[in-house]
Amino acid sequence: MRKKFLSMALACALSLSMAVPAVAAAPPSELEMAAAYVREHGIMTGDQNGNLNLDAGLNRAELAVLLTRLRNGTEELFANTGYYEQGCKFTDVPAWAKLFVGYCVRNNLVAGYDALRYGASDPVNPAAACTVILRVCGVADGEGSIWNYNTACSYAAGLGWIDESTAHANTITRGEMAVLIYRAQTGARPGVPPSTGDGFLSNGKPVTEENVLELLRQLEQDWPHGTVWGTHNTPGTHKNEVPSTAANRVMDVYWVSEYYGCSGYASMVSSLVFGDKANPGRKQDDLTEMRPGDIVFVVSPDGVVGHVVIALESPNQEGRFHYTDGNSGEIITWPSTEHPDIRSYSLTGFSGGRIPHHLEVWTRYPENVPFTGESVEAWPAISGS
Repeated sequence: MRKKFLSMALACALSLSMAVPAVAAAPPSELEMAAAYVREHGIMTGDQNGNLNLDAGLNRAELAVLLTRLRNGTEELFANTGYYEQGCKFTDVPAWAKLFVGYCVRNNLVAGYDALRYGASDPVNPAAACTVILRVCGVADGEGSIWNYNTACSYAAGLGWIDESTAHANTITRGEMAVLIYRAQTGARPGVPPSTGDGFLSNGKPVTEENVLELLRQLEQDWPHGTVWGTHNTPGTHKNEVPSTAANRVMDVYWVSEYYGCSGYASMVSSLVFGDKANPGRKQDDLTEMRPGDIVFVVSPDGVVGHVVIALESPNQEGRFHYTDGNSGEIITWPSTEHPDIRSYSLTGFSGGRIPHHLEVWTRYPENVPFTGESVEAWPAISGS
């Protein structure tokens, strides 16, 4: 009787335990996802125990290390140690950080308080954090820019990169810096999972002509008409400093620069729209199906590239389309009513008497994204020109 009772009790307990639904594991928090991202990409490696110390503060010397890794500059750094050591003239930078600070100075990512003081041990504030991440992501500052150091936080907040509470704090933690990097690099937003890889743009939105046009319009504000962009011999020129793996592979086909001149500008714009490695380029055989964001090469009969531009729309019935380019008189150009001298190209050649040249187009739209024809004359309609 006792055994029978125990058996029945055990059976009841087992049935009750099986009736209780399993509790699903909570999804990772944004901080956890950001930590995983910076660890996976080698941006933060942690202490000797692998702890990222996300609640700890971040000083300016440590910031230089993060920026160097974020730009994938470590290999170049150690291949040119003398050059980057000379870039750090500051007397308050510890020996372990000199190379990293020198790299960031050489690449115009950071500056010191004066010629001798960098403030290596000073905590990083939100304005400095937003400034350097905007620079790393290719959003230019300086004369004529729509943001500066004093407005960097509000600009980054408008992009969804930083929370208002973090932006108004006195300093930024390592965890908050990880989230800032994570959002800027993946397009993730609070409460919205990131979408990256083929089929998605740099802001996490799907690859569509409408979404590409939205990013191009933003780039017109970030890199306005008249910004200096020439060759390496042009005084004060900008150059491509954003990760551009996929775009650079296209440039390599034609043996043109990935950093300076019109091709460097086209590589940067393409990367800021379609991303670094996602959405690889492929040659577009049907030029009438050109779309906004496509890379257009002006090629001579003997195969020499004369110019490289980014298409802003699909060709109209006459085969004409507007474009943006760099190194056009050593500046960046965008078409608008304020700049009526900016010409459009034709599929059969282009204005300026260089008809023997032909156009070759490379697209980064995935093959499963169909041509819609809805971007014909889209740029004037959007810009008001």
